[in-house]
Amino acid sequence: MIRTNLRAMGTRGALLLVAGCSAAALLLFACANDGGQAPESTPQDDGGATVPGDASRADDVLDGAADGNGEPGDAGDSGDAGIEDPCTVDWCKTPLPIPDGGKLTLVGVWVPGPNDAWAVSEEGLVLRWNGTLWSVVWDAGKPLYNVWGDHEGTLWAVGGQGSIFHAPGGTNWTAIPSGVTTDLMGICEGARDAQHPRNISIVGWSGTVLRWNGDTGADGKPSWATSTPGASLQLHDVWCAGFDVWVSGYSGAAPFGGALFLGSDAGWERQSVMNGKERDSEDYQWGETFSSVWAHERQNVWARGEVGITRGTASLADPALKWSRERSVTDGYGVKRASDIWGTGPNDLWFVSSVGRIHHWNGSTLAITATTNTWDVLANNLRAVSGSGPDDVWVVGDNIALHRNVKKGAQK
Repeated sequence: MIRTNLRAMGTRGALLLVAGCSAAALLLFACANDGGQAPESTPQDDGGATVPGDASRADDVLDGAADGNGEPGDAGDSGDAGIEDPCTVDWCKTPLPIPDGGKLTLVGVWVPGPNDAWAVSEEGLVLRWNGTLWSVVWDAGKPLYNVWGDHEGTLWAVGGQGSIFHAPGGTNWTAIPSGVTTDLMGICEGARDAQHPRNISIVGWSGTVLRWNGDTGADGKPSWATSTPGASLQLHDVWCAGFDVWVSGYSGAAPFGGALFLGSDAGWERQSVMNGKERDSEDYQWGETFSSVWAHERQNVWARGEVGITRGTASLADPALKWSRERSVTDGYGVKRASDIWGTGPNDLWFVSSVGRIHHWNGSTLAITATTNTWDVLANNLRAVSGSGPDDVWVVGDNIALHRNVKKGAQK
């Protein structure tokens, strides 16, 4: 599902540039092997980042390689010549039941625990990982964009035309009326108390926000409370942190551009985010889209946009968020869920992008991880990331599902 964007032509140009750089990187890697030197590639303008080989990103180049866990181009542990190793020093590809036609666009993933993961696709499929393989467990018959598991172990999926489905224990998927017809893109569950016996939030197009506090109708189905920070918003993502709800997306009304809101019982508060497109002292967010958001309480907030990663930090003494940019590669424009963020805490975050890269934040450094054994850019678009803990992380995307390679020594 790709929505039309004035920058679409620029996106295609960017993808061609990445493809060209990938071919060049492979050639240079082969030459480097002959001389016994590490691969190098030419720095490129990607929103403040450069590719492995640039001296300014030495920490990115060596991450996962300099510690003895493997070198770029490591053949892996298979020991069988001619057989591709599915694992890099950081990630392992897992087998997917790709249907006839070769298209499986995984855009959401939920990981309740080790050896158990769920994913949904734009083709309407729900898949489950049992510790050995992925299998299709249900076909919704319409696009699905996100999946979540609540405290009771019920799986929820949201998707096109106001679709909400749930499955207690992951079985017997049934439709839940939403009362809206807009595409629903994100779902999360927050903390609970007497006032919020249930606390599920769902966001979507046209500024749609649905909240469920446990109330049900005569049919026993959830009764959704609707609210919106603005009807002109295209909301891409939602993150629940305690009783706070963070939503991100794009605003089609002034101020145009990236939209990031904090929702609480007191209402909605738009965040004034300086995202690298400042014009003098103005908050200039034209053209940006925040495709994902993640928060650890109100002192540590991250937003992933088309031109980079934006971080907001605060302290108890000074609760006002201060925003800064972190180096990253540029995402493509106009793609729903173009990137995603997930973490276990403020010092352990994972960032995936639609140009085939995965970055890790360890509290001080944002470092690229190896998605190929040549440290080249992965050809697949990556759409979503989630996990059950620091050592159990999943990344899914176009025809791909990657599991963190702890056995081989993935970076911390």
